Amino acid sequence: MFHQLKEQILFTLKKKIYPRLSLTNQRRIWNIRNGWRHRHTLHLLKANKRFRNCHKGKRCFILGNGPSLKSLDFSLLENEITFTVNQLPRNPNFAKLKTNYHFFSDPYFFTLKEHCPEEMEVLEIIKQVNAKNNHPTVFWKLAGYDFVKHYDLDKILNISYYDEYFLTHPAKQLKSFIDFTHLVPQFFTVVHYAVAMAVYMGFKEIYLLGCDCSGFISTAQAKLKQADCALYGYNITDNEKKRMEKQVSQIPMWLELHNYVELFEYYDYLFRYCKKNDVKLYNATQGGLLESVPRVSLSDVLSKEVSYE
Repeated sequence: MFHQLKEQILFTLKKKIYPRLSLTNQRRIWNIRNGWRHRHTLHLLKANKRFRNCHKGKRCFILGNGPSLKSLDFSLLENEITFTVNQLPRNPNFAKLKTNYHFFSDPYFFTLKEHCPEEMEVLEIIKQVNAKNNHPTVFWKLAGYDFVKHYDLDKILNISYYDEYFLTHPAKQLKSFIDFTHLVPQFFTVVHYAVAMAVYMGFKEIYLLGCDCSGFISTAQAKLKQADCALYGYNITDNEKKRMEKQVSQIPMWLELHNYVELFEYYDYLFRYCKKNDVKLYNATQGGLLESVPRVSLSDVLSKEVSYE
């Protein structure tokens, strides 16, 4: 009885009361929460100060997980500054990228079940972010701190943490600068977080690749027991097929489609956010469904001579 009451109170606070608070009060609650649960983790967000303007005036490439990446020659980007996300290490050419930064945002990655082989396979993919002699910075939500410690991931990966607040009016709240030493907006896809971090790092030009925005199609395929045909930038293993089909059974299709409407809206918000901060955001994805970010040809971008002061 007590456990159920506790869960109900936490649900009410998180879903109904917390989102209505001002950003200042949300930060206060966050500090109280983490001061109580993990006093030794309060410094983790402050450590992100080292990323502020660390690539000022440069360009970067952010790779999603879309199917267009299957035809991309990753070696073309080995000398560029790149961000990658989620399970892209499943792509056999991942090591050629020599990626600099990798983002995880889906809460699923912080709650894997040890008795499920398909979920333990995901844990191995997480570890493979380190490719050969390349150890990128891995951005991990603070909500997954205990998960990192449980599997000693901080002894394997170069992890930096970030935390978020709930966006209630994104068009309004994205008018302020997103500071990763504090709470950042809760976005709908991991690429959104990477774009916000790229602006924080001072990049002048940001190019999106593999942002096909076809995830809702993959969800539908998984619901139809055809997850092996899902639209990703890598091939689906039998274990991953089982995991996907199990996971999507818990997601109503109407909610998935509703979320994708907001996902597209957030790309538009972020485009305007970049513009306000004098950052150029482009979509270099070959094909795909993202239309609110201006398109450019990757070959044209790579053919440009780049000189940094």
